[in-house]
This record gives sequence, structure tokens and C-alpha cells, in this order.
Amino acid sequence: MLKDDNYLKLKPEWVLRNDGNKVILYLTSTKNIEYQILDPVTATVISLINGRRCVGDLTKTIGFLFDISTDSSRSLLENIVNVLNDKLEKIDVLDVPDTTAVEYNPLDFLVSPEEFVCQHRLARPLTLMLYFSGWCQTNCIYCYADLTNMRKLNHMSLGQWMEIMEQARDLGIRMLQLTGGDPMSRPNSAEFLARLTEMGFIFLASTKCYVSLDDANRLAEAGWNNPVNGVNREFQVSIDSPDPETADRLMRCKGYLSRATETLQNLMDADIEPKVKAVLTPINYHQAYDHVETFSELGIRTFQFTNYARSHYRHDDHLFLTDEMKLKASDLLKAAKESWPDLIIEGDAVKYTPPSPENQKERRKNWESRAGCSAGRTTLGIAPDGSAVLCEQMPLDAKYFFGDLKRQSIMEVWNSPELLRFICPPRENFVGTPCQLCTDFNNCIHDKGYCFRDALFAYGRIHHPPPDCPQMPVGAYRLT
Repeated sequence: MLKDDNYLKLKPEWVLRNDGNKVILYLTSTKNIEYQILDPVTATVISLINGRRCVGDLTKTIGFLFDISTDSSRSLLENIVNVLNDKLEKIDVLDVPDTTAVEYNPLDFLVSPEEFVCQHRLARPLTLMLYFSGWCQTNCIYCYADLTNMRKLNHMSLGQWMEIMEQARDLGIRMLQLTGGDPMSRPNSAEFLARLTEMGFIFLASTKCYVSLDDANRLAEAGWNNPVNGVNREFQVSIDSPDPETADRLMRCKGYLSRATETLQNLMDADIEPKVKAVLTPINYHQAYDHVETFSELGIRTFQFTNYARSHYRHDDHLFLTDEMKLKASDLLKAAKESWPDLIIEGDAVKYTPPSPENQKERRKNWESRAGCSAGRTTLGIAPDGSAVLCEQMPLDAKYFFGDLKRQSIMEVWNSPELLRFICPPRENFVGTPCQLCTDFNNCIHDKGYCFRDALFAYGRIHHPPPDCPQMPVGAYRLT
């Protein structure tokens, strides 16, 4: 229950954005894309919350704006706060004002009910996916990138990349995903990341490349540790094993562990706190506890462990973990959390529960609650040559390119007929599949989106339901 002398503050990592015919509230993050579409009334109320207005004043203002009673105004405010804080806390309730909170102009977030559209596709991208490099210093056995085609592309210059990034900044885009080959594998990679940092972008840089002390210092001097909306950039070094021979086997290169360890030290010497990520396979899952012990002794405080998932370009069934292996790894990581409670140990390998056989009702529920596809709805990818792409694991083939960022603006590509046709294909493209007669076609395919990548690799065509669709046979195509 809110009190008149409470103050409300929108958490700094949650940002209001006018998206034309709707307002969204999105989470600043280096990981998952989280956003919520706000109805016009909720958007107006949230824009009034600034850490300085007490609940009593907010109640009066809301009552005046919507011509409702004090009781109705208070009820509306409390309901909005409760709904927004239901799963992820977005609003702080304070006893004293906070003058550091972000203050919005409510006039910037007015959307008439007649114009309001609750659709998942945004008017402009929320995130850009950058393939700065198609190269790596390793040859990982589980690589999921289409490196063969990627390396055939002519890579844009640093200057060409920066012209695109200036556009992105002017559009209010702040979040980036670095993908492709290794983002640190070009000679000017550190300079690129430093300039992105100076421009106020937030991202996770994940690498298996050697990072020199000079490069680490360049990133630090650019402001790497300066938060964006209260959220820090992340530098992740992938190390799959604390054992030199095992690490070399997984990376398919000699001396990987010593170089990666030196990279960690160089980053820490530059006051950049790296995290360590490991992909678990039957080769290294039993080393999970030793992994944490070894690198925590070097000063690493954050770890991520993920179980091997199907790589469409370099897959080997022998790399899948059995349920017994996943349970063993999970137990080892739980033991590590108990041994070092001050460490952050996260990832899908940490909390593993053996799956129970899904009945059709559960499959339908899981399908309907899926996150949906971000490709062309919240995210736009840029290949090394400037071609617009939609998914980091799709083949880098001209038939899956949707424009050229060297010649076109971000918004020209985002609204191009080619891109819109791809993410909203007509029903007739699905002839001969369960989608052809599905009553949920428009919501499933057009609005929320489906994983055309999994459909392509499982069934050889993009216009097909993916393996996890409840219309498809159970277990016909294993993904994890």
C-alpha cells in the first residue's frame, strides 16, 4: 500500500521510449532483450514518476489529467506499480526524494488511444547486432557461426562502421550485440570498441583473442567502466577448461590457456573486471568445480557456464551432454557456489532439472509463452560487408540479406519491403505444413514470430514450423 509521503522512482536501467504508435519500457542490458508495451494511460503515468513527486502529488496530478476521483486516481497508480513490479522490479518506492532519478517530459509520451497499436515489431531497432569481424584466433569444436561465408565478405573499414554507429546513436539505439567471428580479431578491434564506448553504447564483448595491456588500457581510458543507465559493460573471456591440454583440444589451437590467462590479467591491470565463460561438453563438464577454483584464485568474480547446444555449421552429436552429465555439472557448480558464496556463478548449466515428458497441453503452454523472435522486430544485424541480416546463425547468403548499410540508412533497411516480407510471410508460403491451416497463424508467424533458423536447419526450409511447435513430433530434432 502506497503512502502519500512515499516517492516513486523508475529504476535507471528501465527506459521509456516513444515508438510512434506506442510507448515501450525497455531494460538496458548486455544480455536479454526485455521490453514492455505500455498502453497510453500507463505510459502517461510512468512519465510522471521522477523520484521527486510524492505519491500524494502524483495522485492529484493523475486525477486532474484523467478527470477521475482521488480514490480512482490512487487505485490506478497502485495498480500500475503492482503490475509493473510483478516479475521484474521496475519502480522503487522511497521514503525520501531522489533528485538523481531520470525526469521525463510527459508530453513526449502522449499516444492517442485511436493511434495506439500493441504490436511486437518496433518502429526502430532496439538493438543492433554487429559482425565487426569474420575471423578468429581459435577453431572451436562447437562453433555456431557461418565462418566459411563470413570470410568471403569484404569487411567494412572502421570509418564505414563509425558512420553507421553515428546513425544508430542519433536514433536513440544504445544496446549492441557483438557477434560474427571474434570481435577482437581485427587489428583495430580495440579502437572500435573504445569508440563505441565513448559514444555511450552498451554491450558485452566476448572473446577468445589475446588482449594486450595497451588494448585493455585503451578501453579503460574510453570509459569502459562508466555505466549506461546504471548498467555496466561486460568483458567476457571464454575459457572452457582449467587444464591446458583440454583447453587446447576444445579450442583446436596450442597454448590457448596461457594466452587467455594473460588476457585476464591485462584486463584486471587496466581496472576492467572480466568474466569467464565456459561451454560444457562431455570433454570438460567434470571440471566445472575446478574451473571456478582455478580462476577465482586469479581474481575472477563472475562465471557463466552453458551446456553445449546444437551448432548448425559444426555439429557433433557426441558433444551433447547426457542428463547424467548435466546433473553432475549442476551439482559441481552448486558446490562451487557454496564454497565461494561471494562469486557470481550463472548460466543454464547451474540449475539443471531433468525434463519430464511433455504432454500436448504443456507443449502448447510452453509454445505460447515463448519469447518470440527478435529478428526484424527489435533487432537488426549488420554483416562484415554492411549487408543487413536478421539472425546470427542463419547462413550468410545473399538470399538472407535485406539491404546494404553502406548505401542505405538504418531506417530505410528497417522499413524495406524485403525485410517486412521476410518476417511476415504469407500463409501460402507454408503450403504442405501445419502452418497452412493453423488458426493462430497471424499471431504466431506475423506478430510474435517463430524461429525460422531452427525450421531451416531441422526441415530444410524457413517456411515451416520449428521443432518446438506443438504441431511437430516430440524429440524429432534435438537442439540442446
